[in-house]
Amino acid sequence: MRNGESGHAVLAVVATVVTIAASIVVGWATLGTRVQADGLARVQQAWLQEVRAALLGWYARELATVDRVVEAPGADLVMREAGIVPRWGLRLSVSDRLSRDGIAYRVLAAWLPAEADASALDTSTGQFTASPGARWVVASGFDLQAGAMAETRARLDRLARQLESVYRARLLSDPSRDIGINRFRAVRCAVPAPGELPCIEDYSPIEASGLARAAGIDPLLAVNAWGGVVEASNGTDASAAMPFSLALRTTTPWGSVLPLFAVAAP
Repeated sequence: MRNGESGHAVLAVVATVVTIAASIVVGWATLGTRVQADGLARVQQAWLQEVRAALLGWYARELATVDRVVEAPGADLVMREAGIVPRWGLRLSVSDRLSRDGIAYRVLAAWLPAEADASALDTSTGQFTASPGARWVVASGFDLQAGAMAETRARLDRLARQLESVYRARLLSDPSRDIGINRFRAVRCAVPAPGELPCIEDYSPIEASGLARAAGIDPLLAVNAWGGVVEASNGTDASAAMPFSLALRTTTPWGSVLPLFAVAAP
């Protein structure tokens, strides 16, 4: 091979090597960018889960007040009270008060917007629609409020059973065993005998009325799961004829009244 031909061959080899090397560099750069983007996505999604936990923690703390009104609290207020410091352009939207199975609740949506973001929470339904590329989480207060409702109903039931036990104990302690006497209230309201339950003509908190003390009621049963009072009446709504009863009620934060009756066993 002549010297000229040899030189051209060497140059061709060098050019090929340079091209391959450049391709490798570009490939690694692209891969590195992808890995970096994937890593950021994982970090952001993990952080959004922390945001969701903070929102649910805030909801749990505000359970007695957050659903009193229909209108949604401001997003900035919620983030501040939840201790959330926004990153990556975090957006938050809170629904109006919703209702399902007699339970009032709200939905909160938090998201990191896409480049051309149209993500939105329908505040009247709680339905969140995310734009492609957006990262998001949704937190619902339904389970929290449903849990409080279940606990409240359980407390009312325990209270009614305790009052029924008191009624039966008083009946059995009377030698006459007269079933015609209403033992859910004193025979003479002005001067109740020892062990008799006070006369409560209209609904009154069971602590303030003296019923809890007279019947030895667990203080936990004097309030509902939201901290609101439980009221009793052995006048209004109660039965003054056999089977005698004592009316109980409490009110949810959104204004629903939950009634129950302690009823004398036949």
